Amino acid sequence: MNIAKVRSTSADSTTPVAVRVVKRTARWAAVLLCAAVGSFIVMDLLPGDAATVIARTSDQARIDAIRADLGLDRPLSVRLWEWFSGLFFFGDGGTLFASQRSVWEASAFAARNSAYLIAIALPLLLVIGVGTGVFAGLAPSSWRDRLTCLGAQSTLATPDFAVTALLLAVLAGALKLAPAVSLVPPGGTPADNPGALIIPSLAIALVGGAWLQRLVRAAVVDAQALPHVRAAHLSGMHPLSVLRLHTLPAAFGQIAQASAATIPYVVAGTVVVENVVGYPGIGTTVTHFVVFRETVAVATLTTVFAAVTVASFALADVIGRHR
Repeated sequence: MNIAKVRSTSADSTTPVAVRVVKRTARWAAVLLCAAVGSFIVMDLLPGDAATVIARTSDQARIDAIRADLGLDRPLSVRLWEWFSGLFFFGDGGTLFASQRSVWEASAFAARNSAYLIAIALPLLLVIGVGTGVFAGLAPSSWRDRLTCLGAQSTLATPDFAVTALLLAVLAGALKLAPAVSLVPPGGTPADNPGALIIPSLAIALVGGAWLQRLVRAAVVDAQALPHVRAAHLSGMHPLSVLRLHTLPAAFGQIAQASAATIPYVVAGTVVVENVVGYPGIGTTVTHFVVFRETVAVATLTTVFAAVTVASFALADVIGRHR
């Protein structure tokens, strides 16, 4: 009888988990679907299209001929399904209208450059956000907490492009510590000119780190108020030992969850920052595709950004449930 009860309880406990997983998967799939379809439709609704850009003339007959050659005269639903089915069923990102190159091929160089940037910016963001958050949270309402929070709030209130411009003025203009334009040598990699990574990576890390700092601070303040952490302080244990053995383990789940949630910002933040400093990454490439009305390319890359966002928040949810 007891064994039957245990088995019944186990079955009941696993069923809601499975249902929750299905619901979350469906929700994230819906988010990805909306981002993919929405980006394609929005690009198609913009004034002009690839044919008007390629034609470089006001001759409507010439524009119509190019539009027909590119298939842009077909209904939106047909073109949308052709792109959508190719991407989601076969992994085909489509081709560029102007050059007929594969979107994956045309974006590979820029994606590699952005990968270098993200590899520097993300760890820097985590160091800034977690470090300042712990520093402030260990002494709430103190001068260091107020000063740190003021800096974070000021950074968050400043647009990304303004933060980048300020870094350009200080590091490139006044101090001459970094180049004003973040270029990559032809045929080379960002590693051949590491100075080009200083300003864009710092700009991304500062803004993302300011957001992370607020969450980490709250997690540390909550952990400090737990009975066993307070008891460790009252016992005379060294503050650093309390931090290492009690406070950080108690706050780890929230900190890890918040850190995972910063990944989408780092990826999306490249769009603004790269354009300000002229860095040849995926952000400047997307902007180029928008200007030249490369609907398929923009929708494909937006879907990739959305997939990264969905994966990051799904990871944050998993961490949050198992903390």
